[in-house]
Amino acid sequence: MSTPLHIATGQSADGRWQLTATGEIDLSNAAMFRDQLAAAVHPGPRLIVDLTGVEYLDSAALAALFTHADRIEVLIAPLNEYLLTVCGLTQLTEVRVIPATPSAAEHSE
Repeated sequence: MSTPLHIATGQSADGRWQLTATGEIDLSNAAMFRDQLAAAVHPGPRLIVDLTGVEYLDSAALAALFTHADRIEVLIAPLNEYLLTVCGLTQLTEVRVIPATPSAAEHSE
């Protein structure tokens, strides 16, 4: 059984917008992830995407991230071997800096 996807969005203390996802992102909920991501990139110039709570993502999730790559300032991904392999295969790690923790993202400017 898959872990349900939960998404939270809001402004960080420094005024940047952040989307935090937890659970699994797959074909069954990729449309929700894509829609939430699209809504989150519009309020501000750049977006922080925190995926540290994501246990699984598939190509539909990666497609959503790539669609908005020009508006994503920092992508925070967990040190999960599977996710890093998927991201490495698609060279996502070369598109955006992927620090290990949200606090590292806040200081990565």
